[in-house]
Amino acid sequence: MNFIGIIPARYASSRFPGKVLASIDGMPMVCKTYYSAKEWPLWTKIYVATDDQRVVDACEERGIPAIMTRDDHTDCLDRANEAVEQIEASGEIADRYIVIQGDEPLFNPDTLNVDFSPEVVNFYTQVQDKDEIGDVNAVKVVVSRRQKALYFSRHTVPYSDKATRRSDEPLRVYKQIGVYSFSSRMLRQYCNLSPSYLENLEGIGLLRFLENDIDINMRYTKYDSVSVDTEEDRQRILDILNNQEKNNKKNTGRGRLVEMAKSVQAAKENEPWD
Repeated sequence: MNFIGIIPARYASSRFPGKVLASIDGMPMVCKTYYSAKEWPLWTKIYVATDDQRVVDACEERGIPAIMTRDDHTDCLDRANEAVEQIEASGEIADRYIVIQGDEPLFNPDTLNVDFSPEVVNFYTQVQDKDEIGDVNAVKVVVSRRQKALYFSRHTVPYSDKATRRSDEPLRVYKQIGVYSFSSRMLRQYCNLSPSYLENLEGIGLLRFLENDIDINMRYTKYDSVSVDTEEDRQRILDILNNQEKNNKKNTGRGRLVEMAKSVQAAKENEPWD
């Protein structure tokens, strides 16, 4: 099975215009996302799909393949489909097209080590940060025992209140990760369907499939990912990266001390007896 990656990167974001070019770790965010995703070894190729020449220029400066798409797409999957149409028209064909949102700079490539045999796959993880439970920018998902998506919402689902609860089980809230896998056929089908009532109401694209009785196979990942929807989110990413750098320096320092201690001990053991 071969895989082509598509990173939709809309410049004119309503909540954070130009966010895909916002600086993360010394480079535009979309480029950081590309380099994070590129660590997965099974790619045939990865493309950035955008609606703005500034994004194309930023990518081409770094040797990142970029595709220009129309500027009237309201959904990342519609943009990805247009990119796939251009890719296939050039003669490249993939078994699966994996779509990674351009605002996921902390994407962990190990997320992709799953079964991609179903034609539609999405990812989810458990919410660990209590602030995200009520955050409308974190899309929540309810999953069946067979790992099918039951519903996506910006509201907190499942609902939990002492007055209506029938058990003492702890509340577990899961959120969607902005990574999707489609066969070419299913991505076309998604775009051929009209935007649905719930999709328009919630602002969540995959509800288009659920309302048309099409299964979405969910894959759990332990790797959380912070999407950037606001300037506050970007600052949160920078704080995470700064903390990681500090921890790396501490670990490097500890490692050096351990090696120095081992060297001193070895030197003592090799000293001649008096």
